[in-house]
Amino acid sequence: MKCLSCRRKMAERVEETSRGPIHYDVCKTCGGMWFDAGEMDAMVLQVFDSVELSSRDKLKDVSEPLRRCPRCKGQWLDKVFFMAHTQILLDYCANCHGFWLDGGEFKRINKELQELKELRDEGDMGPIGRFIMALVCCILHTSP
Repeated sequence: MKCLSCRRKMAERVEETSRGPIHYDVCKTCGGMWFDAGEMDAMVLQVFDSVELSSRDKLKDVSEPLRRCPRCKGQWLDKVFFMAHTQILLDYCANCHGFWLDGGEFKRINKELQELKELRDEGDMGPIGRFIMALVCCILHTSP
């Protein structure tokens, strides 16, 4: 597979996770990553059941150029925000349900999830914290 950002050949990596081995593609040059359906959920910090389900609302009028899915011939990737409330812009294939992450976005996703985990794990979040956590759980279709 060629990198969607720099067009260099990507390397396949295998990572052992709690859900078993995950095969994903990474660009050694720019850090771009391709996750097939379910792989991003298995690789990110486990805070909620599925972050992939919350990252599928297609954005319109985005200035970034569209990319083609590396798995589906001729299929354009949709621009979506990770978990709707962040400014992390991902590329998502509505056909195969894969995700493209530019270099550094995986780290930003885990940082965002770590902050949410800390908020959730605090015993007394206060009314604003409880509201934010309830909103995030509603978006993710899970329970706090």
